[in-house]
Amino acid sequence: MITREAIIIEEDKVRLTTPHPYKVVSSAMHNAGIGYYTHFLNRAVPYTYDERQPHQELERYMVQHHFPLEQTVAMMTAVYARFAVVRDFRYGEDQITVMITAGLGNAVDITRAIHRQEAYHAGTINMWVFIHGKLSDEALLQALISATEAKSKALYRYNIRDRETQTLATGTSTDSVLIASSQQGRFHQYAGSITTLGKLVGYGVYETMCEAIRKYLQDKAENPI
Repeated sequence: MITREAIIIEEDKVRLTTPHPYKVVSSAMHNAGIGYYTHFLNRAVPYTYDERQPHQELERYMVQHHFPLEQTVAMMTAVYARFAVVRDFRYGEDQITVMITAGLGNAVDITRAIHRQEAYHAGTINMWVFIHGKLSDEALLQALISATEAKSKALYRYNIRDRETQTLATGTSTDSVLIASSQQGRFHQYAGSITTLGKLVGYGVYETMCEAIRKYLQDKAENPI
């Protein structure tokens, strides 16, 4: 069973290696989609990162740091790795571990994005949710929805706004999310908000996201650009 102690935070990355392959669905830069993986990477890059071929550059980084390309799911962020928030949650028989890095400089209200001028600003919310249990494909995708809804609710709580529209943000334009299941323990056919697992994912992501937002806002208050 994965817990927060297994997730290692280093200067330029957050990483995890699992003892056996986890069933994963993600929107990660490297190995997005559904599959089975043992290595997980959230790489922190400089705020000024401007690589024209980020996927190829990320692969070079992974090879250099001995991450197996076929067994690794990898994300990137301009948020310092030390700002990662990792927490464990339990509800009844269910247990999850959540990791979030939150950069909000690129916050976007997706319902108003059609009215925005396209412009890039650094800022990404990367999220991992590791679940001890057996999940169907349906449950994996529903857990991803539950996690995304909880992320948006945390942004609402802290009044995070889209810079261009000044409306409440729902995320950033480059968010990435990962749901990983151990495929051991209790079976879950569903993971929506009416299920015990969906409730746990929603609560855990919300609480972790709120802490990540507080870290971000405190850093910006202490180190204004």
